[in-house]
Amino acid sequence: MNLVRTATYILVTAAMALAQESGIHVRTIRVLAPDPEAVATFYEKAFGMSEIRRPVTTATFQEIVVNSGSTVDQAKQATTTPIVITTRPKDAPAGAMASLILQVPNIDKAIESVKHNGGTVMRPARKSSTGYIVAFVKDPDGNQVELLMTGE
Repeated sequence: MNLVRTATYILVTAAMALAQESGIHVRTIRVLAPDPEAVATFYEKAFGMSEIRRPVTTATFQEIVVNSGSTVDQAKQATTTPIVITTRPKDAPAGAMASLILQVPNIDKAIESVKHNGGTVMRPARKSSTGYIVAFVKDPDGNQVELLMTGE
């Protein structure tokens, strides 16, 4: 049993090191909701999270960022991946927006790797108003993934 446990530990450690070595990490998980306020309240009450910011608030679109921590200060300092609760129009189907956001060190290489491995490009890389370079791709099953790279 100890041999199995040791082998498992070595495999997990090696996988984590490889993931860190690539420079790619989960930036954000996006949850889509027709009522972002209600869903943010759910995550706060059900999981002890706190709102840390609202990057976008317009009459038709809202983003509420929550993270682990029972206070705003704890949530802002948390090293966990935040959840961005984003407006989904009531008539839009689930999956209408990318739920997984990956930060990549080189967006062009990431896009080429997506294409080489059976994914497709929905929207090519472009600079956003927030200063990031953003692209949207789909995995082979059609799941959307947003790729972000810090602007240069």
